[in-house]
Amino acid sequence: IGQKGSSGLSRAVSAFGVVGFVRFLEGYYIVLITKRRKMADIGGHAIYKIEDTNMIYIPNDSVRVTHPDEARYLRIFQNVDLSSNFYFSYSYDLSHSLQYNLTILRMPLEILKPETTQARQESFDIFEDEGLSTQGGSGK
Repeated sequence: IGQKGSSGLSRAVSAFGVVGFVRFLEGYYIVLITKRRKMADIGGHAIYKIEDTNMIYIPNDSVRVTHPDEARYLRIFQNVDLSSNFYFSYSYDLSHSLQYNLTILRMPLEILKPETTQARQESFDIFEDEGLSTQGGSGK
């Protein structure tokens, strides 16, 4: 946090993935995976457990219209413990069973959608203008 680059932006957070976006009364937040632990390999695909998350308010604070119930909604949302039994993979579909995924692997390539062969970057940085604040959260 706070590393300033040559572009005048500073690094707000480094993350391994996006959990999603949530909107309350004052605007949108992005929920990021900031810590992960490799738990398993399934057919050469790494499976990770979410260890920690960070929640960042997206709009600029200068345009933020405060609402008295915003803090209450944030607390309720952060009671969801994303570090407890939430898993993800960059290359394996965890929403299907192992049997389904193995069936897909046996299908001829011309039936499956063509995939890009570009190497994927497993982490990324989010930058913010100097002076903007971030909302931290550990998912708790």
